[in-house]
Amino acid sequence: MAGMRAVHKKDGTTFKFSGDLREAIEKAEKELKEKDGTERHTFLKWQYDNAKKALETYNRRLKDLHDFIRLGKEELEKKEKEE
Repeated sequence: MAGMRAVHKKDGTTFKFSGDLREAIEKAEKELKEKDGTERHTFLKWQYDNAKKALETYNRRLKDLHDFIRLGKEELEKKEKEE
């Protein structure tokens, strides 16, 4: 039985296959047709996009809170020195 796998490293991707190369290619093409543009692919992309936006919003709020606290404390120190 032919098959293919990809090995991902920092310097690139290496492909390994077993069995007959022609059969491995045919099997990969069949799998690509089954997976590309499916509802599952669309759903996973939707989940990723929403999670990415939510995380960016969350991280932006954390940064805003840190900045506000720092600036607020600086302002309080200024006012206390003026008194």
